[in-house]
Amino acid sequence: MPSSKKKKETVPVMSMAGLIRYYEEENEKVKISPKIVIGASLALTIIVIVITKLF
Repeated sequence: MPSSKKKKETVPVMSMAGLIRYYEEENEKVKISPKIVIGASLALTIIVIVITKLF
């Protein structure tokens, strides 16, 4: 026998908490490899240390 009760609608937890994800395809992202980020941060650290020692 089919149930006469309405099926409960399941609402995703994120929607209930007010958090909504918007998936947009962006082709203009800046892509930087992890090696460049680590190298730049090490270079900046060395520059700051050298400048502090000189002055």
